[in-house]
This record gives sequence, structure tokens and C-alpha cells, in this order.
Amino acid sequence: MKKLILFISTIFICSAVSAQNFAYRVRFDTYFDNLESSEQWEPTRTLFAVKLAPEIGLQLGGGHSLMVGANLIQDLGDTLLTHADYSVYYRYKSKRFGALAGSFSRRNSIGDYPITFFDNDWSFYNENIHGIMLQSGRKPKHRYIEFFVDWQGQDQKFRIDEFLLCASGRYSFFDRLLIFDAAGMLSHFKNDYVLQDSYLLERAFYKASLSTDLHKVIPLFDEFRLGFGTLSSMEHKRVLDTHTTWQHNIGFQAEADIRWKWVGLKNDFYFGDPQQTYYRQYSRRIYSGSPFYQSDRYNRTSLYGKWSKKFLSIKGEIILHATKGNVANQEMLTLSLDIHQMLKKGKPHNIK
Repeated sequence: MKKLILFISTIFICSAVSAQNFAYRVRFDTYFDNLESSEQWEPTRTLFAVKLAPEIGLQLGGGHSLMVGANLIQDLGDTLLTHADYSVYYRYKSKRFGALAGSFSRRNSIGDYPITFFDNDWSFYNENIHGIMLQSGRKPKHRYIEFFVDWQGQDQKFRIDEFLLCASGRYSFFDRLLIFDAAGMLSHFKNDYVLQDSYLLERAFYKASLSTDLHKVIPLFDEFRLGFGTLSSMEHKRVLDTHTTWQHNIGFQAEADIRWKWVGLKNDFYFGDPQQTYYRQYSRRIYSGSPFYQSDRYNRTSLYGKWSKKFLSIKGEIILHATKGNVANQEMLTLSLDIHQMLKKGKPHNIK
């Protein structure tokens, strides 16, 4: 009821202001994801869904805006409206800084987070970040810093709280001939109904890498990036009145991404300790990253094609997941349509 009152109140306020202060945005997404021969790490599945995300709000001037909306997801072939979530947030945006507070789409993020943090399907079905986000840097391809808090669960009566602290940054030298990337995620999970055998599960994932983009040296390609770094984690299951320690999972990953026009080949090779220590016990209820990193050797090869215009972007991928004694295949197709960009004339009023 409180959410409904807030939504209606915001619409009333928006209708009372002049058209110059009015902002809206409507996005439509299609997501197809077919995974096979993956039983060793994750059950096979086919996901086919659409998402409609309308927003309306106020542009308050000086880079300030207030927006409210919804995320409506429909699994094709399922009952009407598989999942619905609300968006309500304040945003500030200047030439160098940005800030968001409330419930807002993770598409506002400029950060680069590995799939050990957030896998593609998890990000589609968990559209919003609930908390705050701070950003610095207008050219994320070259340099930026981002931090956000995602409050994922709360019940003070039963002392339940779940949240993520995430940060990401990049700094490039010599026109991207040398690029330093770093990202980290700390997960605090306190939920007796899920854990049962422990008081608290804490997890920290981190990545630090050096890479180079040689597309200007090899002008035939639009991107020719090679990189190497650590991709590791720490996990700690706390049991009351029992001495427990952090488990360190140290790993490394070599990466290559080569693209010519709209066609590309991306390969990531991971080696080291198995990640996601408690995945077999808690699965997707806790872990949002790719389960293939439970293997101590994992190679992910993606042949992809992507095409985008001002209002439309399409990406298709054929992915091979190779671990010891097993190769899984995955086919993905995503389409995103910005309806406002498609229909607008003249100067835009929507928030990007």
C-alpha cells in the first residue's frame, strides 16, 4: 500500500508541473538464453523473457532529477506478469560527478564488473539496485570510479539483513596502451531461514588486472584487447561460539577481446582455486555470479555480434564453457529498444 501511495503521489506531482520539467523514458528488452550440457555446474535451462521499464519524473535543473517507474518482466509461455518491481530514485549528474539514491536500474552503472560478481541472467531478472551509487568520470572507457550499496533484504523483527558493497575503477595510460582495472564486491548475508547452520555468511570477491588495447597499432580491428590479472575471493561462514576463519580462493584470468566492426571473439581463461565455496549448498539464493568458476580450470569462449543505433541495440552470442572433462554450450540473444529515443523530436527531455 505504501508503494502504491508513493507511486500515485509522484504521478500527481508530475502532472502539476510544466511540460519543460517533465521527463519520461520507456525501455523494452528481450532476453533469450539457452544453456546445455552444463549439469556438472548448473542445471540446463532455456530462458526467454521480455521486460518493459517505463519511467516518468521531474527534471529539477542543475543536473537534478526525480524519477519513478516500474520493471515488468514476462517469461514467455508463463502466467501473466512473472515479476514486477518498482523504481523510485533521485539522480544528480554533472560533467564529472554522478549520484543516485533510491531504487534504480543497474543500467545507470558505468562500472565494469566480472561475471564472477553478476552473471548475465541474474542481472536481467534483478534489474534494480536498492541503495545509493556514487560515480566520478565522464569517460568510463578511459578512467572512472564507482561505488554503490545494494540493500537486498531487511526484516528488523527477525534480524535479517542482506546487502552488497561494490566498487569499480579504471585508469588508462598512453591512449589505452596500458589499462589498470579493479573491482570488488563485499556480500553480507544474515538470514537464518536460508543459512540455518550458521549465523552469517560473508563473501568478498575482487579483481585487479592490467590490459592493453592495440587496435590503433593494428588498425584492421576496432578492438584488440589483451589482459591478465587476479580474480579471487574470500568467504567466511560465521557460527556463534565457534572459531571460524576466512577461506581464501586465489585465482588468475587471462583475457582477450578482438572485434572487427560488429563481429568479435572473446576468450577468458581462468586457473586457480575453485570459487563459490558454498554454491552446492545455497546455489542462486546467494550467488549471483557464473557457477562455472567452481572449477579450478575454466575457459569461456564467446563468438559474438553486436549492432546498435541511437534507439536500438542487438547482441547475439555463441558461448562455449570448457572445464575438466566437460564442454557446455550456450546461445544468447538480447535486444534493447529505447522507445523514447525512437519517438522523440527535437531536444530530448528524458534522463539518460
